[in-house]
Amino acid sequence: MIKHIVFDVDRTLVDSFEPEILSVKKAIETVKGYKLSSDEVHRLSTLPTRVFFKSLNLTDDDLKLIRVEWEKEMSSCHMDCFKGIRDIIKSLYDEGYGISILTSRNEDEIIEIKEIIKDIIYMFSEIITSNMVDKPKPNIDSMELLCRKLNCTMDEVIYIGDSIIDRDFAKNCNTLFIPACWDNKELINEANACTNPIDVIEKINGFKDWVFTQSFLFTILFFKIYIIFILCMFKFRDLWYNFLW
Repeated sequence: MIKHIVFDVDRTLVDSFEPEILSVKKAIETVKGYKLSSDEVHRLSTLPTRVFFKSLNLTDDDLKLIRVEWEKEMSSCHMDCFKGIRDIIKSLYDEGYGISILTSRNEDEIIEIKEIIKDIIYMFSEIITSNMVDKPKPNIDSMELLCRKLNCTMDEVIYIGDSIIDRDFAKNCNTLFIPACWDNKELINEANACTNPIDVIEKINGFKDWVFTQSFLFTILFFKIYIIFILCMFKFRDLWYNFLW
């Protein structure tokens, strides 16, 4: 049974990609005089920030200065949820699903997201950030932590995210996955991809029907096996009696 819907943040809940990337690029260029390559920009868009910064071999002093410049740049940027996201969250909440966030952002970086979703934040049961575990996505540690907090199993969760790392994360967790392709299109050809947030409801209902069908078929199969066993017991009862006695 599907009980919880878990969302990634960037390019899934919040339209943050362009302002985040541009602000980090400008901050690094201001502090280090270094322009990120296209490959580095891609890694920045998929990796936890602390992991990305570590890959650049920056000193602690560099990081402090970059974060100051980053905050300055971000203060002039406007970010909001994608159109339709708030309606989707409210619909899922009203239907009785648990809703949570699981992100590669760290605890400090999620503060601005909480401000953006402050009108609906009460609908979220948990928010899991990358600094809460030793090994963030695509490792399963953060999902294990979330499931412990929610008192559920991974097969009771649907994860919604936009990147290959999100897809691999869901696969590693053996969790149902919905690719969010309303901004990032790299998973557009994946099964159950959604190009509009409103499509998510239909996909979730499809998963719910699929899970119910599988459970029903399993029950029928078990019942058939049980009937066959009983019939065999009656048919060969004399042989069983002689064998046992």
